[in-house]
Amino acid sequence: MGLGFLVPAFLAGLIAIAVPVLLHLRNKDRDRPQRFPSLMFLQKLPIRTEQRQRITDWPLLLLRAAALALLALAFSRPVFKTEALAAQGAQAGATVILLDRSQSMGYDGVWARALDSARALINRQGAGDRVALVAFDDAAEVQQRLTNDKGAALASLQALQPVRRGTRFAPALRTGRQLLLDAPFATSEIVVISDLQRAGAAGIAGVELPAGVRVRGVAVGPSTWQNSVVRTLEARRVQTGDRSQLAVKARVFTRGDSSARKITATLGINGREAGRKDVTLATEGETVITFDPVSAPDGAVSVRVALPADALAADDTLLAVVPRDDALRVAMLTAPDVRPSETLFFERALAIGQAPEVRVDRVQAVPAAGDALDRTNVIVFWDTAPRDQTALREWVEAGGGIVVVAGRRLATSRAAAHALWPASADGVADRLTDRGGTLRELRLEHPLLAPFREMPDALQGVRAFRYPRLEGATGTDVVARFDDGLPAVLEQRLGAGRVVVLALPLDNQMGDFPVQPAYLPFVRQLMLHTSGRDAAPLWRNVGERWALASNIADPVVTAPDGDLLRPTADSMGAAVPLADAGVYTAYQKQASGTPAALVAVNVPPAEAELTPLDTAELLLGVRTTSDSSAAGNANGVPAGEAQTVEELERQQNPWRIALSLVVLVLAIETWLATRGRRGQARRVIAGVDGSTGATKNDAGSPSRRAEGVR
Repeated sequence: MGLGFLVPAFLAGLIAIAVPVLLHLRNKDRDRPQRFPSLMFLQKLPIRTEQRQRITDWPLLLLRAAALALLALAFSRPVFKTEALAAQGAQAGATVILLDRSQSMGYDGVWARALDSARALINRQGAGDRVALVAFDDAAEVQQRLTNDKGAALASLQALQPVRRGTRFAPALRTGRQLLLDAPFATSEIVVISDLQRAGAAGIAGVELPAGVRVRGVAVGPSTWQNSVVRTLEARRVQTGDRSQLAVKARVFTRGDSSARKITATLGINGREAGRKDVTLATEGETVITFDPVSAPDGAVSVRVALPADALAADDTLLAVVPRDDALRVAMLTAPDVRPSETLFFERALAIGQAPEVRVDRVQAVPAAGDALDRTNVIVFWDTAPRDQTALREWVEAGGGIVVVAGRRLATSRAAAHALWPASADGVADRLTDRGGTLRELRLEHPLLAPFREMPDALQGVRAFRYPRLEGATGTDVVARFDDGLPAVLEQRLGAGRVVVLALPLDNQMGDFPVQPAYLPFVRQLMLHTSGRDAAPLWRNVGERWALASNIADPVVTAPDGDLLRPTADSMGAAVPLADAGVYTAYQKQASGTPAALVAVNVPPAEAELTPLDTAELLLGVRTTSDSSAAGNANGVPAGEAQTVEELERQQNPWRIALSLVVLVLAIETWLATRGRRGQARRVIAGVDGSTGATKNDAGSPSRRAEGVR
């Protein structure tokens, strides 16, 4: 057992033990004269005295000295170091193995080398050493905490396989640092077994490791590599006569091939092969594969483009989901005297863009109930109010959308408010004299204004010179107002559909909105929001979240591995974490029947880039704690001998015990000093024996000795 002190300077306080000794030595009797009537009949005798300076009350002295010694000891922060702990700190080791299981580790021969390296590391551990195993991709998962059971560590390797996910070293290093908290005094090491993809180093600069932890990489990737990957694809519906077909174009990127390869790419629709294409891949760079248009159902379609398997087969496939119809159909009904120039900017804005394509049809009346109405996503009433028709109301409640663009005609028509026209107009506000009205009180959390959450000034700079004075009906939601307080954008929900009323001018005669940069994104978002559709990508990346549509009641989602997920809705709606590559399918209430929504999930394209890091670059940008106390406080891992002593003292409590003993000793000393003869404040005279006498002091010990008085 070794004894050390964290603050040895406080041991100088042991000098204070001399204080009670000096006080005890100075405690002596003092003679006091006594009045006596007459000395004439007494014989005068010489008195011989002897002064003795000695300690007369050892128990009190020892208690007081012990209290001071314990107090000095407590402040010096004692540390007990046993031989076992010293041996562990000097010899035992703790190794955390970070095993990369990302998609790129499936390259021919790489995974086998990784497992062999992990087994060799485990088997090389000494009898007192401990080892842990962490499997990582774009996240880290602990397979085995620190243990000296090699069999358990080896067994945790058996079930591991590469998964279709990306690579990130930062989460793995942080997990390894946390595992080393279980071995604060061992020689610590983190070993990264990976192909060391350069793309995986993103975010590693934010990692902080203690100075006492050694990190090294074991590169198991191929020295030379060749790989072809389906990087992206485009899919759109085309109309051929009366049939709707799907046209798919894929882009394949090749690296490292020494010669051109002839392959046959396959196209799958909803899990079935629908087409093939023979192509010759370039030795380096991109090859475009254009498939012949194929028949596809009207609903959402899952698309799969696959290449023949190469050394890394996992990235030879790309999945996508094409919505039920990539064209958003808009029917526009205008007032009889509306000139084409008034709607020119609006129609041109809708014609721009392909995600989704917006098709505008001018109509003279509301499409009749049936197929014509069902094929319409949004009906725009330009400066005219919709009629409260049963068929139109039912269409909106089923998910259709109505946009009413209110102008000067509708402002003076005195149209009565109803469910499909949830506002009343009272003339036109003329703002020419004050350079036009501007938008204020924008509800940026509303989905209609989603494109402007980061740049609200783009809408606040719009000026309206004339606009109708609207008042929303009960239950309407005001999305934006003019600076005079009048509503600019109103919304009314009806079942699964919605009605949006705009007092904000969309032409260039009553305002300058069409010439502002915010016009195009606002108009397109207006159509997407009103129709209930978002500009969803053809696929998402692993690790993202899929926000389900609000009209999917009690959703049930099937994952690519067959698991059933039941996401719960919060204030932002229901969302599904996309943990695996594949197709996720959402249903209402039970996982059967027609899917309510589909989403395709792929590994990020960077995972196909196999260019490795040099092992010396693995920790480039990683911060190291140089101060030992900071390292111990932040991570619990000692960075040197001083840190080891501090960490050991933090796990012990002898200073608390010493302070408790100080309190106990002082209590005993107080009790002892006030009991019996020590508590008497008067002098006690024992008496005179005829020839000599002895006078005792307060403590009962003679301090002076004199001959008796006759």
